[in-house]
Amino acid sequence: PQRTLNHQKLYRYVTRYTAAYWGTSFVNELRRVSEAFSPQMQSPRLSPDLVLSAANASKKHRVIFLDYDGTLTEAHKLPEFAKPKDTITATLRDLQNQPNTHVYILSGRSQHHLDTWFESTGVGLSAEHGCFYKHPKSLRGVIDPTANSAAEGKSLKEEGNGWYRLVEQVDPTWRETIRPLFQHYKDRTPGSFIEEKEINLTWHYRNADPEFGSWQATELQVNLEKSLIHLALSIVRGNKTLEVRPSTVDKATAVRAILKDLQQTQNHVDFILCIGDGKTDEPVFAMLKEMASDCITSTVGKKQTEAKYYIDNVKDVEKLLDALSKKLH
Repeated sequence: PQRTLNHQKLYRYVTRYTAAYWGTSFVNELRRVSEAFSPQMQSPRLSPDLVLSAANASKKHRVIFLDYDGTLTEAHKLPEFAKPKDTITATLRDLQNQPNTHVYILSGRSQHHLDTWFESTGVGLSAEHGCFYKHPKSLRGVIDPTANSAAEGKSLKEEGNGWYRLVEQVDPTWRETIRPLFQHYKDRTPGSFIEEKEINLTWHYRNADPEFGSWQATELQVNLEKSLIHLALSIVRGNKTLEVRPSTVDKATAVRAILKDLQQTQNHVDFILCIGDGKTDEPVFAMLKEMASDCITSTVGKKQTEAKYYIDNVKDVEKLLDALSKKLH
């Protein structure tokens, strides 16, 4: 029976490598190479000395925004295996404890994952790509996020444990539409799996064959776009993921809310560092570029980006943050 099962699985797998598959693969590779040689690739490498100099020149408040997966940790095959190293949590704790310094992790992960991993560090957090956020422990009794939203006529829901919900109520029936489609592609793509969060729904294909997974993701994206055309939802292609989430929020929404809240402290922010590695970080880079010319934004790895700089890899991010945690004054 096991041999038959394996044969059936492999037969289905092989028969899907059609001419259409190879055509899609070729186009995807062409797009990747084209992006690699884009004019936007001229961003210089981020200098640690530049960051330290700007941070130490700050007379008011410093804010550091950090993506998690691909920035503070390498990509992992399963979400539950992506727990941060002790050295990272120690560095984040030291950095957050610096005077007038506020660290925020902007992630696509759930509130539960982020609380479990980072609550002890005291840093601020944003979950599910901007759907939720909370301030660092040091600010939770000082800032009232609901004050700004009330003044603007918006509803900001307090979730408990310091969390605030930025996304408006979305009709939950959209999941019933999407889930069978996700399940169909999960069954057709060996190694893929579905992750359900409080708001967002994500299909992961990191464990699938890279080319086949990418092809399936493209096909799934096309089908989702047809199904969701009348709904206020976005389809976001990430690093070996495809996520459906409300179109009204992204990481930039959370950053905007955080910076507005910080104005309540009476001390304006005069240093911003933002590091991220993926497409979901690009709206933040673009927003910060428009907001202030002196913000330091960096992508991880040289690629097409809205960021001003690039940093080579996760190890170099860790070294930079470690230097900041020890050399700020």
